[in-house]
Amino acid sequence: MTRSLERLIRLSNALPAGFTAHPCDVERDVAELTTLTNENYHAVGYPLLYSEGDMREGLTAFGIDAANSAIVVRASTGVIAGWAWAIADTDSEKPRAYLDGGVHPLFHGIGLGRALLEWSRDRAEELLAPFPGATIQAHCVELDQRAQRLYVAAGMRPIRYYSDMLLRFADRPTSSKLSDAPIPAGYQSLAIADVDLEVLRVLKNRCFADHWGSAPMSPIEWQEYLTAESMRPALGEVIADMNGELVAYQLTSAFPQDTDTVGHVLWVQNLGVHREHRNRGLARLLLERHLIRAQADGYEGSMLGVDAESLTGANKLYESVGYRHSSAGVRYILGDAEFS
Repeated sequence: MTRSLERLIRLSNALPAGFTAHPCDVERDVAELTTLTNENYHAVGYPLLYSEGDMREGLTAFGIDAANSAIVVRASTGVIAGWAWAIADTDSEKPRAYLDGGVHPLFHGIGLGRALLEWSRDRAEELLAPFPGATIQAHCVELDQRAQRLYVAAGMRPIRYYSDMLLRFADRPTSSKLSDAPIPAGYQSLAIADVDLEVLRVLKNRCFADHWGSAPMSPIEWQEYLTAESMRPALGEVIADMNGELVAYQLTSAFPQDTDTVGHVLWVQNLGVHREHRNRGLARLLLERHLIRAQADGYEGSMLGVDAESLTGANKLYESVGYRHSSAGVRYILGDAEFS
């Protein structure tokens, strides 16, 4: 008997009467999983939501085999009551696996979460078997106390906190003219469409090499990232020195599904400055020019996510620009935190 089948049998035996477990079929399940996730967020008051496209991209990303690494549990009525998955990031320096999933609020309190977490942890351990010292990690919104109790009961501990920050133009007057935030002498602005995307990938990896938990993006992962449903490349920007070497960038995203909860806002999806060009105001400049573009395009404000313990002090920069804490997430871990 394969380990996959043994894991499925254990899960099935742990479920209450009338519930059944099934390998995930993306096309069959993606709409229900999106709804389940968003209803969980709504139940705890978390404002950021998934679109069906977001969920599909996650389940079909490079290296992910949803049929073997994601499971759904259905109630006797046939609806998905809960789900879980485990995906591996086997970067040679920081191998790890990430757990995710959830239980619909209608089915809380009957043991589904515990059974699904055991299934996903076993799958993670299987994926990480060739990588001694690897960690298992899980992320949840800070408001979800039920998920956090579940992780703690499984021996996990909180290791990192992340903040979703929001800036509203009604609270922070912003120009709509890029000329009000000029590029400094010695640098030049380039559109995303006008740069070599492979060179930009290398810059991104270099910018985040000293960030906790960061792993370099492969060319395939980078391509998926740039072509995601939410990405808005025309609103991003790259800064190069006068020799044409790329030294800083800002990538922009939009999530229309959040309009009813946080408003019509644009996201700073990713911002990086090469360490040799830090402390020259380039990050603040890119932020200001992002805000100007958002204002000019009719957005109500901007959001971004940041590691609350950022080594580069990014959270302090964002606060000084006018961003304020809106919501938060917590990373839990099994294993050596320093290693990750």
